[in-house]
Amino acid sequence: MIPTLTTERLFMRAPSEQDFPAYESFYADPEMSRFYGGPLRPDGAWRRLAMDRGHWSLRGYGMWSIERRSDGQTIGGCGFWWPAGWPRKELTWWLLASAQGAGFATEASRAAIAYAYDELGWDLVETHMTDENQAARSLVVRLGGTVIARERFPDGRERDVFALPRE
Repeated sequence: MIPTLTTERLFMRAPSEQDFPAYESFYADPEMSRFYGGPLRPDGAWRRLAMDRGHWSLRGYGMWSIERRSDGQTIGGCGFWWPAGWPRKELTWWLLASAQGAGFATEASRAAIAYAYDELGWDLVETHMTDENQAARSLVVRLGGTVIARERFPDGRERDVFALPRE
């Protein structure tokens, strides 16, 4: 079962078919989705939604859909991802352009980090990103992240790996 997390402004819940319009919109935007494998056609966005849902069954953790409590709109996703062949699990997130700049990614990430430490019992929560992803790097710094490694990943790109502390 996929737990629901509640923050001051957000519900973080299981990805579902109702989230497809948000996935479709995000992954159709070349600028917004460029660090997440996009842009994708609608069928690719659907597969991404299905992967996010299925990751929970395979690993026991995964991505939540982020729903704004004030209006019930799906505005993005946040959670954990560890595809086969990659060296580390990671905290990751994405938001629709219309939801950026309001602190939603920070709020959702803090809830996910707390869940990993408190409910999953992880000793370390990590994230990584390419050097070009300055928005992600800025968020990680706000979360108190510190660089613990620099590694080459299976896609051939080097990334800084950050440890994310308990709040």
